[in-house]
Amino acid sequence: MKRSGKQVFAILTSLLMTMLFSNAAWSAQAPKDLFMLSTSSKSMSEVVSAVKFFVDEENWVYLGDFKVKKGKVILVKFCVKAAGKKAWKAGLKVSAMLPCGNMGVYRKNGKTEISLLNPYYMNTLYPNPNLKAAADLLMPLYKEMMASIVN
Repeated sequence: MKRSGKQVFAILTSLLMTMLFSNAAWSAQAPKDLFMLSTSSKSMSEVVSAVKFFVDEENWVYLGDFKVKKGKVILVKFCVKAAGKKAWKAGLKVSAMLPCGNMGVYRKNGKTEISLLNPYYMNTLYPNPNLKAAADLLMPLYKEMMASIVN
């Protein structure tokens, strides 16, 4: 059976709409901003040291920091155990995005800028009440850390 271009377009449009509206990940409400941004007068290494100190004081897990872009950016990674316990309930597959802080530290316009991935990204990518609970726990902790490390 031969279909006209309009029929094929209508079928494809219908399939696309069905996929978009039936997939929970597409319908999950994204955070207003996927990045928590801040600036500091500290150097990049001072900010990273402040993160290490904060993480140690809070008994989180410091996974490391890595210079990239020829040292122009420092990537910092740390995890909060209590949030991990909540997130693991969503299944082992979420280990790829466990509630670990993903931070970038770089210089821009004479200031050190800090970019921290908003913890609600997990629930945006994979809607699950356990990931939302982990993000709910992390958000005030991340805000406290960001305020602490910039000063």
